Amino acid sequence: MRCNKCNGSNFQRDEDTGNSFCCGCGTLQEYDNYEAQLGGIRGPQGTYIRVGTTGTGSVLAYNENKIFKANDLIENITQRLHLSYKEEEIKRMINKITDGEFGQGEWFLVLISACCYVVVRREGKSVLSMERICEEVGVDLHQLGSMVKRVVEYFGFELQEFDLVGLFVKTVNDSSRLSGVDCKKRERVTKQGVFLMNCSLKWFLSTGRRPMPLVVAVLAFVCGVNGVNVKVEDLARDCKVSLVTCKTRYKELSEKLVKVGGEVGLPWAKDVTVKSVVKHSEVLFGLMEAKSMRKRRDELVRSDGICLKEIVRDCLSREAMYSYDDDDDCQDRRLGFEMVSSEDWWKGRSKMSQRLTLKEVLEKDVGLHDALPPSYIKGCALVERRREKIKAAKLRIEAIQHPCDEVSGSELCLELEHSKKKKRKRGSEIDQEDLVIETLLLHNVRDEEIEKGYYKALLGLHVFN
Repeated sequence: MRCNKCNGSNFQRDEDTGNSFCCGCGTLQEYDNYEAQLGGIRGPQGTYIRVGTTGTGSVLAYNENKIFKANDLIENITQRLHLSYKEEEIKRMINKITDGEFGQGEWFLVLISACCYVVVRREGKSVLSMERICEEVGVDLHQLGSMVKRVVEYFGFELQEFDLVGLFVKTVNDSSRLSGVDCKKRERVTKQGVFLMNCSLKWFLSTGRRPMPLVVAVLAFVCGVNGVNVKVEDLARDCKVSLVTCKTRYKELSEKLVKVGGEVGLPWAKDVTVKSVVKHSEVLFGLMEAKSMRKRRDELVRSDGICLKEIVRDCLSREAMYSYDDDDDCQDRRLGFEMVSSEDWWKGRSKMSQRLTLKEVLEKDVGLHDALPPSYIKGCALVERRREKIKAAKLRIEAIQHPCDEVSGSELCLELEHSKKKKRKRGSEIDQEDLVIETLLLHNVRDEEIEKGYYKALLGLHVFN
């Protein structure tokens, strides 16, 4: 062995460290004292740690510790969601999904939450929304929805209909804003709210939407009808939902009721607007209730849903008051009528004031037979507007490519309606959407694809690719 620095061959070993050093230059030689630890029958043995344990001194194995913590977490979450009676069923579901391994981390919280939601929806007796689960457990709403879908597909379950009526009743019972309201008025609010929730189901106001904003909107509406001083802002804050969405559902509900007023025979239906519909809702609810209780054709029923047989029976059951005039030879009988309060129009005897299945709700008649989901109507209007913009863009391109053809200015531009966000005058104004449509048309994109409105995706595929 030679020295790395002076190439000398005279070495001595230090007694303290065991390292060799060159006698000529004094340089320490690296790795000179290395001894290979070769194991054998009589060779040195190290400390053996069994695979799957947490190390020396631990009593529980890693897998057992993981399962213990997972079961403890399931018990904690089910207790917070008031599902302790379903704890064993949830554990069996998770055990089958994970092959008995259970788990740890954020994904396992989402899995427990999804199993809790699926168990409640399968039972169909209680109400548990995804928003409440996310609030209690602290998981993301979109991740929970995706996990619920995977759990349902794994087991092949068929979930029951989401109980909007039950969610409304639970919200009314849990609301501290209604704690000081009279019992009769509170019961009236609950029945009218259930009636209106079933009507909202029939009018597809809840289709493809989160249920809680609609519940808040209906509760705020019926509170206004019955004179309960509760604002939609307070209810949205208590239920922890978006105030803008609640106001949108409130407006959609008011618009539907305005249209129903003309169908059920409200005499002053033309004067009812979205802002004043709350004042006329007592009479409107009574007419809608009578329409929903319409008898078969063999009964005497008017077109507005009022059963004449019941009216005659009610009149004959009452004792009529007559007054006689002694001066006349003939005794004139004069019937006295009493004014009926608007609160007496609502009886609460309709089945629409109870919890019904979706099929039973759709069979009832409360007006608006041809009602469509608002999102579908809005989507159709947007498609029609894009279609007109495409037509105007083609005319502009044609006018540039063939300037000899005479095209009027009104045909080249789409008339824009007044908007709340941006006030634009009606006229020949071209916005950024028109320029994007022109670009896509020049790149030979089909009209059907442009009408869908996915401009960024189309630009990435056909323009910037």
